[in-house]
Amino acid sequence: MVACKAAPDRTLSLTFNASGEQFIEKKSIKRPLAWLIWGLAVSYGVYKDQTQSSYAVLNADIAESLSLTLLQVGELGAVYAITYAVMTIPAGGLLDRYGARMILSAGVAIVAAGALIFGLADSAAVIITGQALMGIGGAFGYPGLAYLTRYWFDIRHFGLVFGVAQTVAATANTLGQAAVGYLILVMAWQDIMLLEALAGFLLMIAFLMLVREPGDSTAEPVNSGAHPPFWAGLWRDLKVLSVRPLFWQVTLISGLTFGLMLGVGIIWGIKLLIFKGFDPTSASNINATIWFGFGTGALLVHVLSDYVRSFKLTCVIFLVCDLIALLLFILLSDISTGVAYALFLSIGFFAGVSPMCYTMTTRFCEKARAGTAFGLLTCVSFVIGALLMPAPARLIEDFNVPLSAAALIFPAALMLALILAVIKKETYHMEPAEA
Repeated sequence: MVACKAAPDRTLSLTFNASGEQFIEKKSIKRPLAWLIWGLAVSYGVYKDQTQSSYAVLNADIAESLSLTLLQVGELGAVYAITYAVMTIPAGGLLDRYGARMILSAGVAIVAAGALIFGLADSAAVIITGQALMGIGGAFGYPGLAYLTRYWFDIRHFGLVFGVAQTVAATANTLGQAAVGYLILVMAWQDIMLLEALAGFLLMIAFLMLVREPGDSTAEPVNSGAHPPFWAGLWRDLKVLSVRPLFWQVTLISGLTFGLMLGVGIIWGIKLLIFKGFDPTSASNINATIWFGFGTGALLVHVLSDYVRSFKLTCVIFLVCDLIALLLFILLSDISTGVAYALFLSIGFFAGVSPMCYTMTTRFCEKARAGTAFGLLTCVSFVIGALLMPAPARLIEDFNVPLSAAALIFPAALMLALILAVIKKETYHMEPAEA
C-alpha cells in the first residue's frame, strides 16, 4: 500500500549534482534551459513518431514493390510495436540508472540506423531488421520525454507541460505524415526513409551536446550511487510496481486507448477510408488528422481534469466520446469528406486520455523509479498495439470477416478501457510518499 497525501504547493526540490552534493533547486516553469531540453525531448518524440507513422503512408508502395500480402503488411507494422514494447522496460530502468544524455543519444542513433537499413531494404527480412531497430531506439522516446519533464519541472506542472509536448509532437506528426503522402508521389519510399535517417543522426549530435539533468553539468550518470546493479535495481522496481492494482488499471487504460491509435492511425484508418470510397491521397490526409486530434486532446484533457479536479471523471467522459466517434466512423457506410475529417479528429482528440495516464502515474509513483514506471506503462501500450494492429487482418483472411466487422475490435478495446476507468480509484489529490 502506498502512502498518499494531499499535494502541497511546492516549488522547491532536493537534488544531487554529479558529485553527490546536495542542494535546493527552484523548479520554476520559466527556466529557459528546462524548456530547451524539453524541446529536444519533444523532438525525439516527433522523430520517433515520424519514422513509425511513415509506414502508414508507405506500406501500400512497399507491399507493391515487395509483393507482400495484407497479413504481411500488418505483421511488418507489428514488428515495430513488439520491439518497442520489449525495450521500453529496460529503457526506463536505464534512464533511472544512467541518466538522459548517454541513453537518449544512443536511442536516437539506433532509430536513425533502423531508418537507414529500412531505406536500403530489398526484402521483407531487411525491413523487419529496420523496423526492429527503429522500435528499439524509439522505445526511449516517450519514457525519456516523461523522465526529463519529471526532473526539470515541478510535479504540479507535469500534466500541462507533458500535454503541451503531446500537442506539439502530434501536430508535427500530422504535418509530417501529410508531407510523406505528397513526397511518395515524387520520390521512392526508400529515399524518404533515407532522409529520415539523416535527420536522426543530426538530432543525435544535438542530444550529445545539450541534454542533461538538473544539477548535472557532466555526462556522468546522475543516479549511479543511488541504485544497486542495473538488473537487480530494475527487477526490484518492477516488483514494487507489479503489486499495485492502481498502476495496472492506469496502465491498461493507457494501453487500450493508445493501442487504438496505433491500429487505426498506422494501418486500418487509411484502409477503411479507401474501403468507403476515398482515394489514397485523401485517405492519407484525413488519417493524419487523427494525430493532430490526439495531441490537442492530450493537452485539453489536462486542462479539463484541472478544472473539475478529477482524473477519473475526465477519463470517463473522454472514453465515452471516443467510443461514439469510432463507432460512427466504422458503422456509417457513406460519409462525406468533412464528416470523415471531423470523426478522425474526434477519435484522436478523445484518445488523448492516454497521455494523461502518465500524469496519473506521477501522483502515486516515487520519482526514483519514474523512468521504470513510464517505461512499463509505454511497454503495455505497445504490446496491446502490437496485438491489435494485425488482428483485423487475421479475422479477414482466416475467417472471411468483412473489413467493417473486423474493425469492431477497436471499439471493443475502448469499452474495456471505459470499464477500467469507471472502477479506478481517483488519483488527482494523491502524491507519492517520497517525491
